Parts: sequence; structure tokens; C-alpha cells
Amino acid sequence: MKKTTIKKQKTSRRSQITMLMIIGLAIFIVISLVLYLSKSAIKKQTQQSIKKTQMTSTDTRPIQEFASSCADKLAKDAISFAGKQGGYIYSSQGGTLLDYIDGQQGQMFVNFGNAKVSYGILAPSFKIGKHSAEIPIYPWPEFPYTDSTLTTKTSKGYFGTSNLPPLLKSNGPQSIQGQIESYVEKNMEECADFIIFESQGYEISMKNTKSAVTIGNNDVSVKINTTITITNLQTQEYSEINSLSTNVNVRLREAYLLAKHAIDNDISDIEFDIKDAKNEKGTIDINIVKDVFSKDDIIILTDTKSFLYGKPYQFIFARKNRAPALYYIGASSKEEEFGYAINTKEDLVNSADLPLTAKDPDEDDVEIKVEPTLPYTIESNIPRGIEIYATDGQLKDYHIISVKSTE
Repeated sequence: MKKTTIKKQKTSRRSQITMLMIIGLAIFIVISLVLYLSKSAIKKQTQQSIKKTQMTSTDTRPIQEFASSCADKLAKDAISFAGKQGGYIYSSQGGTLLDYIDGQQGQMFVNFGNAKVSYGILAPSFKIGKHSAEIPIYPWPEFPYTDSTLTTKTSKGYFGTSNLPPLLKSNGPQSIQGQIESYVEKNMEECADFIIFESQGYEISMKNTKSAVTIGNNDVSVKINTTITITNLQTQEYSEINSLSTNVNVRLREAYLLAKHAIDNDISDIEFDIKDAKNEKGTIDINIVKDVFSKDDIIILTDTKSFLYGKPYQFIFARKNRAPALYYIGASSKEEEFGYAINTKEDLVNSADLPLTAKDPDEDDVEIKVEPTLPYTIESNIPRGIEIYATDGQLKDYHIISVKSTE
């Protein structure tokens, strides 16, 4: 009886083990099936997502081309504004320079060609060493001689200041590079008006626009980082455009460097003639329009190798009229006998080696005048000031001689 019971127990254990094996196998099969189906679903979903992205990319190509055309137009407009306005783009246009008011014409700008052209050259306004901006000491007492020995002449000195902005941001504030970037960033959203696409069933938004400008030797490239979000309202397909770029084949750097060379020489060398053909470089010509505002001039650099909107690219700046520089006259006092007549200008000059003349930094014609009008007869031992001055028709440099009789 006991043996029979033990046998039944062994049989029961075998049955339980078999059942556990069957259940384990069933669980394994179920888990394997679930994993397989999950992987298939993920693969299918991925394939559908890829297909959806490809479709969206094709559908949004016209939108990207439209945004790119805006970037190209804005880059060209910014380069054009900088060229027409002396290197500046005003804040109302999207640049960084505060707008000049109309009453500042003749001080900060000159109206020319429907643009407020900033001065690239301003009149001297402060003292540098022996060089003075104040008449009658201007440009320095012994001009054109280097010192009181009157042995060596020089044309180099301080005859104005440059108001040309830097080309690159690394060279200082208000740079042309920074102004172009500002212009593109501030005007991109208004230019890229996507309403035509929204009427076709798209929802489009733009934000976080940031531009980077590179001014090369032969062109200007603009890269824009932005977020343009596009949603097809019918299919709920979604896409983003994150970058745009354009390249403008204008030699802005070359025009700027020639303008800087001309300005730097014009304010430091009174013999420098800005319109002299030898100052031109390659295909960039320099022309001057005289007396546009009062006696202030407009300087135009034209690059016949660079075209913008079908015309040769121009870089234009204004030049403030500056006083002529009167040559050294000599002693500031003159004593003669009672009744001595000063008949000519030359009678007032200390030496025949020092001609009564002047040089104008703006290449204007200069006239030498004397006040009071000659002839003048010395009839008193009370000093009388006689003013000798050089005038370009508007500004004058003068020297005063005190004359009196020896009686």
C-alpha cells in the first residue's frame, strides 16, 4: 500500500513539471510574438515618418525658395544703402545709426540722389601737437615749413578727420558688417510675408532670425539662422527651415578700402588731390561733384566690375569744406615812417622768398585779400591791424599784422 502511494506521488510531480514546461513555452511564444509585432510596428512607423518627411520637403520647396529670395533682396538692399550713404544704414531703415534730422544737413550729411550721404571727411576740430584747427594758427604757425627755421617744407599735417565707419565688427562700432546684419535681421520677417502660402492651406511662422555677414574680396555672403515652422493644415504634415544663405557679387571690400585710402590721404596731405586719376584702382573710378551743399562736395567711387540691380556699384561719401591754409607771412608787426604807403599785398610780406599764397585742401580756387583795402597809408603811431586772408569763397584763413608809424 505504501509503495502504491509513493508511485502516485512521483507521477503527480512529473505531471506538474510537464505542465510548468508547457506554460513556460507558451509564455516564451507570447513574449516573442509581442516583441516581433512591436518591432514591426516601430519599423512601419519609421518608414511612414521617413515618407512623410520626404513629402513635406517637396511640398515646402517653394516656401524655402521664397524665403531665400527675401534674404537675397535684403542683402542687396543693405549693400546698396551702405554705398549710397557713406557706409551707414540708418535705424529707421534697419541699420544701427540714429537717423539724422533734416536740420543736420551741412553738419552730419548732405542730400544727394535721394539719400542722406554721411560725411566721410569732416573739418579739423581739435589740436594735434603743433597742428591746430583754430584760425589764425591753423594749420600750424609756420605752414608749409616744418619749423621756425623755414628751411624744410612739408605738405603733411592735420587737415580734417575721418568719419568713415569701420568695415568689420572687429574694428569697432557702427561697422558696415554689423549694419548689414542688423538690416537683414530687422527686415526679414516683413519681407518674408507668407500670406500667399497660407491661402494654400499652410500655417507658417518665423522667429529667432540671426544673420552672419562675411565681406570677401569679391563678394558679400549672408547666412541666416532662423526657425521657419510650416504646417500643412490638411495633412497635418510638419516641417522646419533652419537656415538660409545668399551671395552678392559686389566688391564692397575693394570699394571701401579705396575710399579709406582716399580719405586718410586727403585729411593728412594738403597736396593730395582726391580726384587725380592716379588714385583710382583697377576698375574703380573716383569722381567728385563740387559744391553740392554750400561748398561741400560729394565723392563717388564707381566699380564697373560690380553690378547691383543692373548698375555699377557705387560707394559715395560727402566731404566738408575746409579753410585754405595760408602760407607763413612772417613778423606780426610792421613799423614804417609817417606817411608810408602800403600799396600791394607783397609790401606786407617779410621776405621775397615767402610768396603771399595759400593752399586749399579741397582743391578750391583761392583768392588772397587784404582788409582794409589797399593802398593803406600809415599816419599814426597807434597800432592798426591789417588782416591778410585767403578765401575759397566761403571759408577763410587769415593773418593779422599790426602796423604803425615810427613818428
